[in-house]
Amino acid sequence: MANFIVQFPLKTEIYQEDILNKRFEIGRKIYNSLVNITQKRYKEMIRTKKYRNLISSLTGNKKTDKGIWKQIHDLRKQYGMSEYSFHEDVKKLQKHFKDNIDAFTAQKIATELWKSYDKLFYGNGKKVYYKKYDSFHTLEGKSNKTGIRFKDDMLIWNGLKIPVVIDYDNDYEYKALRCDICYCRIVRKYIRNKYKYYVQIVFKGNPPIKVDMETGKIKRSIGTGDVGLDIGTSTIAIASESDVKILELADRIQSIENQKKKLLRKMDRSRRATNRDNYNEDGTIKKQGNKKVIWNKSKHYIKYQNE
Repeated sequence: MANFIVQFPLKTEIYQEDILNKRFEIGRKIYNSLVNITQKRYKEMIRTKKYRNLISSLTGNKKTDKGIWKQIHDLRKQYGMSEYSFHEDVKKLQKHFKDNIDAFTAQKIATELWKSYDKLFYGNGKKVYYKKYDSFHTLEGKSNKTGIRFKDDMLIWNGLKIPVVIDYDNDYEYKALRCDICYCRIVRKYIRNKYKYYVQIVFKGNPPIKVDMETGKIKRSIGTGDVGLDIGTSTIAIASESDVKILELADRIQSIENQKKKLLRKMDRSRRATNRDNYNEDGTIKKQGNKKVIWNKSKHYIKYQNE
């Protein structure tokens, strides 16, 4: 079934932002705890002779590898490396945070981790990473009936009721809200040195057709026939029965490498000024042996880091 997403700003009070930030941090801790639990099982599994033999016996031929992949899949299930097992693991963790994170949102956190393992097993993933502090910015539900919900122009979640900013004069938003809702996702974005909060509503079906409000004409009409696309690193080639085009990808995006270099230099100067004891006279970082080097971050450093 087709789905589409529409993002709406949230009209948050300061106390609501504090609660949301607390819940994002709890979500990150649940995610990292799951990484810790599952990595132990994963490392135990890949050490076994049976698993290593099965992986090395893969030939790349779909027909001959079908039976081997089934054995690998069964062995992964045996070691609890499946999405269902992750959902069982997160149940125990969610109980400690039930006043903030509901069961369905916790399951979606587990699903997010499973996607990382799925890339590791079947895609181009190299490693499953922990989430760093202040790097967890989305929380989502599984349906619009429990957990994170949208109802009567409000976002409702575990005691929170936050107004959703909707432009009913906007034809697209008005038509979208008449569709059935799959689930909702809360997103936190760092904009102009502060966090802003949004709800992304996932609707069922196809998105409404955009219409020019002045002329009443359809902005992007749907045609007929086949179209071929060939996407490169910087260009895209389009071929149809009537036309052939080569377009530059993200042609309006300007290079920000020079800005990044300037910010990195500012960050380095700020860090050196704030942590003089961590550096030798020649500017190199002092070796602490097994001791972890503690870095203090100034307000300017945090500002540059967020930029």
